[in-house]
Amino acid sequence: AKPLQPVAELAKRKGDIANGAKVFLCEVAQCARCHKVGDKGIEVGPALTEIGDKLPKTELYASILDPSAGISFGYEAWLLKTKNGAEALGIITSQTDDELTLKLPGGISIAYKTADIAKRTQLPISIMPQGLQATMTPQELVDMVTYLHSLKQAKP
Repeated sequence: AKPLQPVAELAKRKGDIANGAKVFLCEVAQCARCHKVGDKGIEVGPALTEIGDKLPKTELYASILDPSAGISFGYEAWLLKTKNGAEALGIITSQTDDELTLKLPGGISIAYKTADIAKRTQLPISIMPQGLQATMTPQELVDMVTYLHSLKQAKP
């Protein structure tokens, strides 16, 4: 595959919002398996319903191309190892003295008894996989970022 243009150049390109929404929701890119826009998708990572108010296009590209560069608070990846040898990777959504709940990619939440956890490690990488842009053409990436940038708070 050809290398992508620099982010500054990608941000200048015109995208198709409707096609970008399709790319976001398609099974190949899998964005909606972890991000929610309105009532579509699953909230594992941050909801993106009003992301266009929060990030310029260049930052949206950066978030997709290098998801580990800036991990939002509360969305840190954790690896749990249980005493029976099982492992799970996800985001801690709740925790008490007796129990810890981990949300896995795809939105499934699993509660673990604290007594059953042998080790838990916060990972320095995002749960969002690297290289998602390889699942789409450069124009589809531009379309998707154009779509995400269009997601803004409704004006009263």
